[in-house]
Amino acid sequence: MTDLVLLPGLHGDAQTWAPVMRALPDGVHATALDLPAVADLDALADEVAGRVAPGSVVVGHSLGGVVAMHLAGRHPSLLAGLVLVTAPVGAEDPESAKARADRAAGLSPEAYEEIALDGMEAVYYGDRGHDPEVRAERLRAAQVYGPERFAAHSVAIGARPDRSEFPAQAGVPVLIVGASDDLVVPTEEQRRWAEANGAGSSGAGAGAGANDDAGGPVTYVEIPETGHMLPVEAPDELAGAIVDWLRGLSG
Repeated sequence: MTDLVLLPGLHGDAQTWAPVMRALPDGVHATALDLPAVADLDALADEVAGRVAPGSVVVGHSLGGVVAMHLAGRHPSLLAGLVLVTAPVGAEDPESAKARADRAAGLSPEAYEEIALDGMEAVYYGDRGHDPEVRAERLRAAQVYGPERFAAHSVAIGARPDRSEFPAQAGVPVLIVGASDDLVVPTEEQRRWAEANGAGSSGAGAGAGANDDAGGPVTYVEIPETGHMLPVEAPDELAGAIVDWLRGLSG
């Protein structure tokens, strides 16, 4: 049995992964975690490590991908593989990181929820950001997530190291999952990242320019007609991409 540990992104909680978990077949056991309100990336990865069984495949969306990569660096013996879903690649420049942290500091719950709902068209594909059900789910997650966690995670993600060369050096198989129309972590950046790390292509909409070594240490999948919020927008396709990749690893 394969054990997956699912880490949410900024503004997300464990329940954000529920649609993906429902789409997984029998034989794939998944546990979704909430990320604690910890601002230091080392400490955040260590907190998560205490809840990851050895031999797990860690799946991280966006901020969760940042934490997953940091976890792999600090606790490599825990992991059998990594799935990085629309994860940021480069480091953030200090001015932008400070502005991010300042914007998130000291918010009331109401002010934070307004930030979480603002500009949803940038994180969802097409008109999905205006869908009442999508907005209701975003608000639900934000109310669970809260301003304290937002402030802490804004500091943590702003202090992330550059991971341009990480996938090829991870020491475990890595699946990079990109969205076809990601405005937060640009699609072209995801493709270049995968290709620079020798990615083979696999599954739905695999990115242009990838080679034919699918099933190797680094694999790239791109899901069409999606934005940054892949776990919410395309849970069936994301689950299918993960399962196909796992089957390829097992031969």
